[in-house]
Amino acid sequence: MRQLFSLFLLLLLFQTAPGNLFAQNQETAAQSVPSPDTASVYAATLSNRWKGENLTRLADTSLKGFQFYIPTESESGLYLLNGNAGLAYKSMVFDPEPASGFRFAPSDFGNYLLRNDNINFYHIHGPYSHLFYSMGKEKEQIFNVTHAQNLSRGITLGVDLRIINSVGLYDRQKSDNSGVAIQGQFVSDNERLVTLANYHNNRLRWRENGGIKYDSLFSENIETDRTRIPINLEEADNQIKEYGVFLRQFYYFGRKPGQAKDTIHSDSLRIKPYADTIQRYYNPARTNYFSYTFSYSRNSNLYKDGNPKSGYYSEILIDSLNTYDSVYYHEIVNDISFEGGVGRTKGQEKALLLRAGIEYAISVYRNDSISKNFTRLTPYAWLSANAFGVARAEGKIWLTQGNPFNGDKGLSAKLSLPAADNSASWGNLIASVSLDALQPDYLYQFHYSNHFSWNNTFGQQTIFGSRAMYQRNNVKAGFNYYNLTNWVYFNQEAKPERNDGSFSVSQAWGQADFTLGKFNFEAFGVWQNVSKSAVLHLPEIAGRLTGSFSIPVFKRALHLHTGFSVLYNSAFFADAYMPALRSYYVQNSVSTGNYPYVDGFINIRVKRARMYLLAKHLNSGFSGYNYIMVPGYPMPDRGLKFGISWMFYD
Repeated sequence: MRQLFSLFLLLLLFQTAPGNLFAQNQETAAQSVPSPDTASVYAATLSNRWKGENLTRLADTSLKGFQFYIPTESESGLYLLNGNAGLAYKSMVFDPEPASGFRFAPSDFGNYLLRNDNINFYHIHGPYSHLFYSMGKEKEQIFNVTHAQNLSRGITLGVDLRIINSVGLYDRQKSDNSGVAIQGQFVSDNERLVTLANYHNNRLRWRENGGIKYDSLFSENIETDRTRIPINLEEADNQIKEYGVFLRQFYYFGRKPGQAKDTIHSDSLRIKPYADTIQRYYNPARTNYFSYTFSYSRNSNLYKDGNPKSGYYSEILIDSLNTYDSVYYHEIVNDISFEGGVGRTKGQEKALLLRAGIEYAISVYRNDSISKNFTRLTPYAWLSANAFGVARAEGKIWLTQGNPFNGDKGLSAKLSLPAADNSASWGNLIASVSLDALQPDYLYQFHYSNHFSWNNTFGQQTIFGSRAMYQRNNVKAGFNYYNLTNWVYFNQEAKPERNDGSFSVSQAWGQADFTLGKFNFEAFGVWQNVSKSAVLHLPEIAGRLTGSFSIPVFKRALHLHTGFSVLYNSAFFADAYMPALRSYYVQNSVSTGNYPYVDGFINIRVKRARMYLLAKHLNSGFSGYNYIMVPGYPMPDRGLKFGISWMFYD
């Protein structure tokens, strides 16, 4: 904790320097200054291969959704959780979007990680800091720090720190997650050369209890002291460590920004914080460039158990006295790409735009006794055609040569009507189709440990997807259809198995956000149908509804936002969790769901400070004790959470 307090004091020194203190006091004293919501603090994130980078506004002091304080909760995020913040989770909404890079295993912890695709590169007037702290029942603590600063003309640095630490209600349920990222950007004076770089380091540590041993002690509320309920694993621990470096350089050709009147977001990309300098930033909307990307990542997974003969595992393959399963995988990626366009439509967009590149990856997989080296070469291309703003057609294609994902390929097409955002008028209609042929994640192909061992050659699984979405104002709705062939999954013994043949998944979903006077309602819901439910388990219905009331008080000095949020999913055989694999597998004996989780919240804003008081799981015990999402892992009982968020910027 000493390091955290030192970092906190350092940030305060940055913010309370004489110039910065004067700027903060000016806002306090001036009655005509607009709400802090109008401040311009933006950030850009990077995609891996495909176009899609954009600017997101960060200096947002809105109170809507502020009570969703952990990475596995949001207005539209529906997840099954292993009973405590920071532990493994699984989405209730099927989305088979293929990941790039060395696909080791399904991402059951990805929301806790700082990654190349979610690290922010900041666009700021002056120093910007954001502090967040939350605490709750059973010593649950979440602490986030962000700081960004312009060092000189064209140079901006930032740091992000994320910490989740929670003991949990049950024995050996503690999580201890932390991540830090340092990022920087450089833009040359002639704006031809742009360099973006980051270093990130994540460490997730948690205890594994294997779930409670006797469900009746909880479901019948026989034992009210949750720490006294027996668990399946008493000496098991898990750990994930990941760190990496990333560098992306752009060389732009053609017209420079400022030579044309159509430069996008010029107010946020070329900011003049002081009279004698113009600060420059990476512009995600700019095209006509060559780019080079280098990245290195190192991942290590460790599962330990001091009592392998506890009876939880059916096999002991190496050591009956102590389980120590360690796996390492490293990857170096070099990527060269080009993006350029011709013609002109409304605004900045090109009539015809092409992005093409080639990626070369070197990967190393190693456990305690085996080491394997792989190389992969992946060419890819993306093409967009804009027909006078009436419609935009996009297509992308990629192909991988080299193990362990040899022959992986994808092809997709997308149509948008109209091409620009028209949601405030008659709306936007977007339709797409895709076909991906993929080797399963490497964990399904090969694994060697104290309790599980296999060496499989499944061949490729194919995923055909078709999607349609309509959006108007604050309402979205869509329908998705997927056809899965030779699908690979973990069976009831937590071992990989291939389903020969095909089955389908159908989804209909909707999302709405509307206001009636001082009342606001947000809703997200999905209906899903699986033609072969023995292979893939999904709830037929899942959703979240939030109703709230907002009012300014004390002459608008304080803004109050209070209401209730309800999370619900229909009953289904939710996947079970296997600690030694850090993965979920199908089971057909325990049905979960058909239970509403009701939260009550009060959100408060005073200038740039926001606070919430959250009564989590208000209805705990009112309609029985069947609030289990993942078999063996009950959700927490009723409890209070408190959090505060404070932003500092000019």
